[in-house]
Amino acid sequence: MALKTRHLALLTVFLGLAGAARSQTHVTQLPLAHATHLEDRILGFQESVGIPLPSFPAKPGQVIILRLCMVSFAETAAGCNLNASLQINDSYLGRTGAGHAVRLIGRPAAFEFRDRYPGAFQVFSGPAIMTMFAPDVAVGNAMSKDGFGATFMLDISDVARGVDGNTLTIHNTRAKSAISKRLDLIVQNIEVGYLDRTQLPVPPNNVPKRDRIEATVRSTNLVLQQSTRGGFAIQLGNGDRLRIETALGMSATTSSVLTAEDGGPSSDLLSVSMQQHGPNRFEMTAMWPEMELVRSVEIRGELVTWRETWRNTSDQTRGVPFRHRLFLDGGPASFRLGGDADVPALAGSPQNPTLFLLSPRADGGSFGIIAESDWLRLLMSLRSAGGVGEIASECLALASGSSIDFTWSIVPLAPGQTYWDFINGVRERWGVNGYSVERPIFWHYARHSEGATAEERIRKSIGHLGPITLAIGPWVRLGFDRRIVRGQRYPKLPEDAPRCPGGTPDLDIEAYLTFAHRKAYWTQYRIDVALLKKACPGTRVIQLSHPAMEVAYKPLAQRWPYAEDAILTPELTPFESPHYSRAHLGDWVTKGWGVLYYVPRPGSDYLQALLRDVRRFLDECDGDGVYFDEFSWAGTRRGYSRYDYSHWDGYSADLDEQGNVLRLKADNAAAAEVAQLEIVRQVRDRGKIFLGNGTAVLRSVNRLPIARFVEGGNGYGTWAGAHLSTVPLILGNFGDKQTRQGVFEAVKLYLSNGCVYSPVAVNLLLEGADNFVCKLYPLAIRRLEAGTVIGKQRIITTKPYQVQWPTDVAALRIYRYDSAGDLEGPAAVVARTDGNSEHALTVPDGGLTIAEFAPSRAGKRSRDAGSLR
Repeated sequence: MALKTRHLALLTVFLGLAGAARSQTHVTQLPLAHATHLEDRILGFQESVGIPLPSFPAKPGQVIILRLCMVSFAETAAGCNLNASLQINDSYLGRTGAGHAVRLIGRPAAFEFRDRYPGAFQVFSGPAIMTMFAPDVAVGNAMSKDGFGATFMLDISDVARGVDGNTLTIHNTRAKSAISKRLDLIVQNIEVGYLDRTQLPVPPNNVPKRDRIEATVRSTNLVLQQSTRGGFAIQLGNGDRLRIETALGMSATTSSVLTAEDGGPSSDLLSVSMQQHGPNRFEMTAMWPEMELVRSVEIRGELVTWRETWRNTSDQTRGVPFRHRLFLDGGPASFRLGGDADVPALAGSPQNPTLFLLSPRADGGSFGIIAESDWLRLLMSLRSAGGVGEIASECLALASGSSIDFTWSIVPLAPGQTYWDFINGVRERWGVNGYSVERPIFWHYARHSEGATAEERIRKSIGHLGPITLAIGPWVRLGFDRRIVRGQRYPKLPEDAPRCPGGTPDLDIEAYLTFAHRKAYWTQYRIDVALLKKACPGTRVIQLSHPAMEVAYKPLAQRWPYAEDAILTPELTPFESPHYSRAHLGDWVTKGWGVLYYVPRPGSDYLQALLRDVRRFLDECDGDGVYFDEFSWAGTRRGYSRYDYSHWDGYSADLDEQGNVLRLKADNAAAAEVAQLEIVRQVRDRGKIFLGNGTAVLRSVNRLPIARFVEGGNGYGTWAGAHLSTVPLILGNFGDKQTRQGVFEAVKLYLSNGCVYSPVAVNLLLEGADNFVCKLYPLAIRRLEAGTVIGKQRIITTKPYQVQWPTDVAALRIYRYDSAGDLEGPAAVVARTDGNSEHALTVPDGGLTIAEFAPSRAGKRSRDAGSLR
């Protein structure tokens, strides 16, 4: 099953799928008025097709509907993936349209499979659409519980033209996989027409009715209320009131026990008391027979600080499956979970631990909630349905007498303010702005075939790009060892020696564990770095490392020098991902070899091994920095190498459906904090570059002046995980990487999510140092927006933008790229003049504009004195 989207395990009840199925059956069978029917299409691998459509002028009381069925071909039903996208004219069709109106009709934002695959899966991720792997659309529809797994009904009223005709473009974005050799996208039953608004299904409304709250404090325009039943509420001016309630239980249908209205306790087993402290703070205590919650909420300036302590008052270890519900009095809110507007639920979002609510009323305002404390980030999940959001934990346990503290910040925003205002405020408050990524970091590079010498071929490969950084392989340790094993160059026993146990009987384990074979690779690293710098002086080179994956011979895994640091599964065996073992070792997985996972705990042998290799590359190989993969140990699926069952961290647990503890475990994201800080310190103390994969999930790591990217191939919504990075880099392993046009489209799409393209090996597709990739850098962030990134050195935008002249800037150097990514002539220089406080940037149709700030002399001296590498 190919699933690159985030898995939404155990979240299905909350989505209200059964109710949606009843409305789908009705809506999808409704005839469209004045419909245009199109012939069925089969699109080959990575193929796109543009289909002309007539004009569809707006009509009173009518919506314009696109309806079709799609599947990605497979011989039998085989799961799903984000394999398609649709455009009307120049607009991609996502889950929502103009004004956050829901575009998808007759289906919820996520679906369940009828069998085989547990959990719920989102229909959209930005412009990408989830399609079933199936032989035809009938099978694709039947694969989901609602019976509409292959059916898409979309409101296109906001993008359809009323004159001059329209174009429907269908893209097969499928990646190659083992699902099938045939990689077609099958599209059938395509029609566009009108539907009366009265026939549209009414969106679900789960917002409960709540009564008054008397206890109130005010600070300027902000109101805070604490109810006698335990919940609380916040209101900014005349905007919507946000109410927050609490439930205890593993099911999303569990009723709230602490509600946001006055009255008596909801249960005889619960007592609630509340007090006001000072002019701006309330404290509430809720007591159950075996659990206590103490919560304080306080107005602090323009936000509300929400703190709470859960304490286990029983004589045994207990699960604490809390569920905080958030909703607006003004009606069902729309949500961004972890910065993603498309996903209805997240099993975890520690990279971007935010929930954003937007009122359905134009004057209702919005609220942003962020987890401030590390353990809250690691333990919580997020979901929304029917206008109600939820911050929950289904993996928290406390020992007898122990407690845990959580802190949130709640930011009320006035009408007209957006998620971007909220997240930029968090960036300022957390201090993540300021670090500059000085040059593009190419993750590997393509080799030019021409040139008499290796040095000349390198110059032809990267010499035209200007100053760049290269991340080169092989992977330290992992890459060294896999080549030795797959090449059968491991040390072998004499024929008359006793055989090694397992599938590789001629392995000389004593000789192998000296790791003498690695010396040749370190020697080659030194040669490669020297050659790159000789061919292209000024090029910086960083190595590839993984902080957990190691080649090991499983029958003798206990002999490995860091065996005690192995990540253990619930069965107390070393963790292994079969996919990555086979990817690295091929058929040698059948001979006893595997890629096992280890965690560099403080003082561990494994941490010392990682640090030795960092120092070796920087000090002995003249390296300029290091790259570490999966540097947060915090996969959002809560699986993979996230948990270690060898011991308990005091909080993390597997709970059963009743919230009882099944197993205790340790979260590797927390266990690796010391390792992350020490690895970065070793790099930074040498004035070198650090690049990590994945956004930080701990506040101590968030503050580090380092670069990190999120992998573009993981899907549009996951890119929001970079919004709290120093510079929100997205690796270019997404979309069409074989053509310059494909790379240019990725650059613009990343910008649409407030992020910046970080290149893979696309160097041969780019022309000159003024290309649309290299000109994205250097960059330190001032503000992120959809389609625009404002930095200290430049503004990057796909839409017209009014530049406010910074005080230390003397001129703008403007680069305009057309829809093909071609530079429209030399850069235009616009000098600052007296009385000129702003400048209007324009953007070519379908293109990109980059405006560099040319500092004044005083500004340049200031920047040079305080520059960051």
